[in-house]
Amino acid sequence: MINHFCKHPLWECNDRLVRVAQGLEPADLVIRHARLVDVCTHEVLDDTDIAVASGRVAYVGMNGHTADHCIGENTKVVDATGLFASPGFMDGHIHVESAMVGVSEYARAVVPHGTTGIFTDPHEVANVCGLEGVKVMFDDAKRTPLKAMVTIPSCVPAATGVEDTGSKIDAADIRETMGWDNVVALGEMMNFPGILGGEAGVQDEVRETLKADRCVTGHYAVPEQDRGLNAYIARGNQQLPRVVHRRRRARQAAAWACTCFSARGRRGRTCPCTCRPSSRLASTCATASSAPMTTIPTRSSPRDTWIACCGRPSPLASTL
Repeated sequence: MINHFCKHPLWECNDRLVRVAQGLEPADLVIRHARLVDVCTHEVLDDTDIAVASGRVAYVGMNGHTADHCIGENTKVVDATGLFASPGFMDGHIHVESAMVGVSEYARAVVPHGTTGIFTDPHEVANVCGLEGVKVMFDDAKRTPLKAMVTIPSCVPAATGVEDTGSKIDAADIRETMGWDNVVALGEMMNFPGILGGEAGVQDEVRETLKADRCVTGHYAVPEQDRGLNAYIARGNQQLPRVVHRRRRARQAAAWACTCFSARGRRGRTCPCTCRPSSRLASTCATASSAPMTTIPTRSSPRDTWIACCGRPSPLASTL
């Protein structure tokens, strides 16, 4: 999936980043003497310099290396002595409108505390206003520095045949929204009886999401964790924030063939690595509970940390 949430696409600015890293062109911003929190190795790296250009990190100086060569006449220099620098936190599941504010006002509250990205399911807005309401909500988000990654509501109305809501979203709507720049997944599939019973409209929504190479997020809010849970995951639901028993959740994730969900919002892939429960990562996530997450570090890059089928999106792929 193309990342539409950075200020400049990498292919547009990578030439400049190369020059800045070598000192051939000055950076826009240099942060000096920070204590860098490495969320991949769980270390704090003292006296680290960070050079930023075009909204991206171009150079990280540590172990005696500095960003002096990145400083020019117009470079903004910040002395961060005694302060911590860390990747921005990412909220893995939220309904912004449940706070009774729009995305811009929500951003005003959370960005100063380190949250730079959210995976948001605008279910309540869609229930009343449909896709037009969702569009208006995220036009508002574009005015903020918060990266609002949308998971399109899957159950509108939430209770078919019971609720008299203002709108309805079906598989055709899901097909359309999977082409939107800010959509990364299908919102939590609360209709688990429909998934298990083969309800046509529900299955079609999941199929349209998988065809678009997007993740299907889940909501399996029952104690049963044997045949039903396995069938629910087998349908394509790759991320379950509401499975109730955390020990069984970890075992279930390990038993599956590592069907993974990346923090970048892409659909699952088979991973040969071994699952391991980790609670240390949870401390870096703005919405993490006390339950451990099951994570799979990839062998190709420490910035691409995968979450097993019953995990939550990780903050590790966020930018500084």
